[in-house]
Amino acid sequence: MKRLFLLLSLPVFIFSSCKKEVTEVQQVDQAFSAVYTINASDWKTTNNGKSYSAELDVPELDNIIYQDGAVLVYLSFSGTSYYEALPQVFDGITYGAVHGSGYVSIDMSAIDGANINPPGQPVSAKIILIDATRLALKKDINLKDMQAVEKAFNIKN
Repeated sequence: MKRLFLLLSLPVFIFSSCKKEVTEVQQVDQAFSAVYTINASDWKTTNNGKSYSAELDVPELDNIIYQDGAVLVYLSFSGTSYYEALPQVFDGITYGAVHGSGYVSIDMSAIDGANINPPGQPVSAKIILIDATRLALKKDINLKDMQAVEKAFNIKN
């Protein structure tokens, strides 16, 4: 009887160690970056030197990223080894960025409204485009419930 029990329980042990794995293909949102050079001659003013702006042609900033993604902008001035995230205030000058489909515009102006001079040397602008999935498409999710968010977006811990 003991041998019969062992013989019958053997398949249970053998097949219980098998594991079925499911491979799933998921869309992965991505980030893209590029560094642009803004030359001194690229800065334009429309108000007699109270503010300046430089527009960068960024064809990769398509309507999908414009509507659902994000655009991050960083500046690095000549002689520095670091980038500053925009918006930023430095030495009484405020730097900001606006974007639309196909472009990023970087602007600068004095906090006190005084006339300023644009940078006389090249400035590096790092533009990061982040592709994303629109949360509004999943209207039934309680964004304050982490388990509901993880389930809706198939996030595994």
